[in-house]
Amino acid sequence: MRSLQRPGLAARGTIAFLWSFLLLIVAGCGGGGGYGGGNNPPPAPPPAAPTVSLGALPPGSVNRTVALEAAATASAGISRVEFVVDGTAIGSVTMAPYRIDWDTSAVADGAHSLTARVTDAAGTAVTSAAATVNVNNHPVVQVTLSPDETLPRPTSSAGGSGEFTFNLIDGSVTGGVNTTGIVATAAHIHDGFAGATGPVIVPFVQSAADPTRWDAQAGAVLTGDQVTGLLAGRLYVNVHSAAYPAGEIRAQLRCENITVVFTAMTGAEVVPAVTTSATATAATTVDAQGSTATINIISTGVDDASAAHVHKAAAGANNDTALISLTQDGAAPGRWSAQLQPITGADRTEFNDNGWYVDMHTPANAGGELRGQITPNPSAPPPPPPPPPTVTLAQLQSQIFTPVCSGCHNGNGTGLPGSMNLSSAVATFNALVGVASSEQPAVLRVAANDAANSYVIRKLEGTPGINGSRMPLGGPFLDQATIDQVKAWINAGAANN
Repeated sequence: MRSLQRPGLAARGTIAFLWSFLLLIVAGCGGGGGYGGGNNPPPAPPPAAPTVSLGALPPGSVNRTVALEAAATASAGISRVEFVVDGTAIGSVTMAPYRIDWDTSAVADGAHSLTARVTDAAGTAVTSAAATVNVNNHPVVQVTLSPDETLPRPTSSAGGSGEFTFNLIDGSVTGGVNTTGIVATAAHIHDGFAGATGPVIVPFVQSAADPTRWDAQAGAVLTGDQVTGLLAGRLYVNVHSAAYPAGEIRAQLRCENITVVFTAMTGAEVVPAVTTSATATAATTVDAQGSTATINIISTGVDDASAAHVHKAAAGANNDTALISLTQDGAAPGRWSAQLQPITGADRTEFNDNGWYVDMHTPANAGGELRGQITPNPSAPPPPPPPPPTVTLAQLQSQIFTPVCSGCHNGNGTGLPGSMNLSSAVATFNALVGVASSEQPAVLRVAANDAANSYVIRKLEGTPGINGSRMPLGGPFLDQATIDQVKAWINAGAANN
């Protein structure tokens, strides 16, 4: 037999290598180190993608220079934020705040796509959602001239119409008006809000071929302040005549963001109405983009007026809080005005819903001698009336129960009327609320939140089916407005207030 032999050196080396390799695999599977060992930290996650969004843009069309703003974040750090119009970057910012001024004269009028793009330190770029902006550096303004916009109003049936184009970049003006029913002596663009007068800034030239046609003087240019005034509703066109040298017909220049309303003010619209021979007209200009309101009042017969205001309320309702207070002109007591008063978006909504009114107060009629509802949308439904004021038991006690009822209902008897004590608010609450009627025990004298089924209301109104007589016994009975106050208190929960 052949004897067993030990493996040679080469074989022993191969075995040793295999054994070492096996140990490495076992060690890795055991989690103690090596390949896949648990002591090695997991790879760091990639940085979060940056974010960017555009700031709010002005309402309506934009023009001239527009401030753009963006908000951006990046965990890796922000390298830059770019502003992009129609796919082309118009500027970039490397540090917060991320803002630039956009010169819109570099693009044509019309709609444009605006985005913001952020690039982080790792080179990752993200673009915001797009916003569409409308650029209008050459507004076209149409006008309808009438004596209604000239204050005080002339006795005239003349009229006119026209169209103007303004270049907001260089201030140039072109266009003109055609008139009817007037032998015009001059025509101009003036600087002044509706209801006020101001200086000539653009003279017109009468057509040699058509005397009813007047055009802006060739080469006419507005200053920067006058362009700003145009956009705020501060410029007007008027036509003069020999009969009315200060102006017979007029039209305020209304860009798309401007609403102008003329309001007749009378004593009949005051709540409650007053009798007066005074009259007034208010001209209200609201700038939706600038969020301002300007009011001018021209009045007669109220030179002694103590105050004039704009309030927020529907026709027929009062609001003691003034939205805008006007100032009297010391040189012309019949003129009151307030210019460029700031208003909120909610104020504008109520204005558009015909929810503003203007009034004037005098010593004789401190609650108002003249009033007019400002109606930019005459066909719009009126805003809902304000909720009625809260009625308290203390008010009812002093107004009704103590002076009218407590003489008989004094708590000094064993049967009605003396057994019911209405002599104080506490006694009245205890005698009425949740207490069964002595005459009809199935009905509560006052059922909280249910005036219709409260016996006290049936007795006050003399409803058919009550026992005994209507209250107050023998009259005079409460008027319906006063009874409605009791109902309001009950329907609000009949609180011990």
